[in-house]
Amino acid sequence: MPNLIHQQTVHFFHERPIAAVELLREVGGVEPPPFAVAVAEAVDATQLTPVEYRADAVVVLRDGSGTARLAVIVEVQLRHDANKRFSWPVYVAALRARLKCDTALLVSCLNRAVGRWCEQPISMGPSGTVTPVAIHSDRLPLITDPDEARSHPELAVLSAAMNGDHPDIDKGLEVMLEGLNEVDRKDIQLYLSYVFGLVPTVVGERLRELLMTASADYEKVIGARYFSEWINKGLEQGLEQGREEGREEGRAEGEIEAILTVLDARGLDISSEARERISRCSDLHLLEKWIRRAVTVTSVDELFL
Repeated sequence: MPNLIHQQTVHFFHERPIAAVELLREVGGVEPPPFAVAVAEAVDATQLTPVEYRADAVVVLRDGSGTARLAVIVEVQLRHDANKRFSWPVYVAALRARLKCDTALLVSCLNRAVGRWCEQPISMGPSGTVTPVAIHSDRLPLITDPDEARSHPELAVLSAAMNGDHPDIDKGLEVMLEGLNEVDRKDIQLYLSYVFGLVPTVVGERLRELLMTASADYEKVIGARYFSEWINKGLEQGLEQGREEGREEGRAEGEIEAILTVLDARGLDISSEARERISRCSDLHLLEKWIRRAVTVTSVDELFL
């Protein structure tokens, strides 16, 4: 259900813009300037460019006088899309020109291979580069420390959602729930709906068990149903299509990740052009051929012969 997952993640950042700030600081190593408020602002209000260049979300840090100190463009990327490497710099330039402040590009990815592709610097020619801060499970490991979860509940939520296949996911869910004790009750449903919508079904069932064990009145906290109405509607409409698309996309992304992992492990230099070609491929037969070759080639160029 790519569209539903995309929508859920965008909604999360619109509702909790401070999460973008936490990710920049803790994962991207970017220390934000002093600010009074982090606001998810209307994308159209900050665009100098046509509607086809519209970011998923824009978070602006403003000081006490209302002056913009830092702008964060948040993009949700679920698959490889070479066009983004041309449109993302447009977002950055347009927002920077409009707000007259430094601008960061934050890309949320649920797939490791997509994340590694997204974080590659985008060459602007002699003018320099734009380097996205990509968030994926390699950059945001599963949080299993209760103190860290309580200090950064948004990060605990995102780490659980991105690491549903982690062997210690049960521990991650437990400390995430501890972290949720530090947030307002009105935010708990948003956070849990997000995690339920992204993790595998078996992990969702485990989270449900933990909720029932942790609180006898959990239904009063998150509602009788775990998903908000718009999530349930999306699940009903997109389940069958999402299953089929998900199988194909998931297999291709797994093959791409395997190829890049083998090449990296063998110490072969992967040019940005070669990485782009591999990452954009959706032909499963060709990807399987490249995997076999990746084990024996002496250079990445031989992969494509």
